[in-house]
Amino acid sequence: MPRQSRKNLTGEFFHLIVQGINKERIFESDKMKETYKSLLRKNLKDTKINILAYCVMNNHVHILVHSAEKEQISIFMRKVNTGYAKLYNSLNVRVGYVFRDRYYIQMIKNYTHLFRCIVYIHNNPVKAGLVNAFSQYKYSSYNEYIENKDLITEDGIKKIFGEKENYKELFNSIHKLTNIEDISDIKEKDSYSEIINTYIKKYNTTAERIIQNEELFGNLLIKLRHECGLSLRDMAKIFKINKDKINKILHKVL
Repeated sequence: MPRQSRKNLTGEFFHLIVQGINKERIFESDKMKETYKSLLRKNLKDTKINILAYCVMNNHVHILVHSAEKEQISIFMRKVNTGYAKLYNSLNVRVGYVFRDRYYIQMIKNYTHLFRCIVYIHNNPVKAGLVNAFSQYKYSSYNEYIENKDLITEDGIKKIFGEKENYKELFNSIHKLTNIEDISDIKEKDSYSEIINTYIKKYNTTAERIIQNEELFGNLLIKLRHECGLSLRDMAKIFKINKDKINKILHKVL
């Protein structure tokens, strides 16, 4: 199990979705899928962006990126999509918009969300019935984690798995789960014990006494919720306290 910082990921990791206008199949041929990938590769140069996962489907693309500078993502995507739109219109002797809006962007909040997003992206062609297994689809990043790197880099992998050399073990395990909701059990819900133990050492106390101190306990709950993505139900199970009481304490300290 890789151990890395449990900080809130909001503002660094983003799930991007690009879709053809009117849901048109603008990436239908293998050649056009490769063209979009080449534009991603070309425009990554001289940016502070890491692509962490991607999947080019027939009418849309999923891209998971890391960047500490959100404005760089906008510049990067504008170059990629403008380049593709010009080429697509030229090849098809057409004018007008190629993409539905610029792109959709969603912030990744924590590691549970991050892992779910990676699996969700790689599962797109399986869910669509195009292939039976992640590894059979040529236009996603799944095989880059297993074999040859292309858009996925070692630096990008470290953003997810830290310095862990055998990251493939965790990568494979999250993709074997039949229920994406279970991904949280692999990492995030394992990390809460680290945070609790840190509090115990910091205040030279016990978990029982922390619970009795409403302000201290409330701050701990906030940290667990933000950094581990734990729900009220999760925290109620951990501390063996009614979730309504957990909710009341959170409201008092927020």
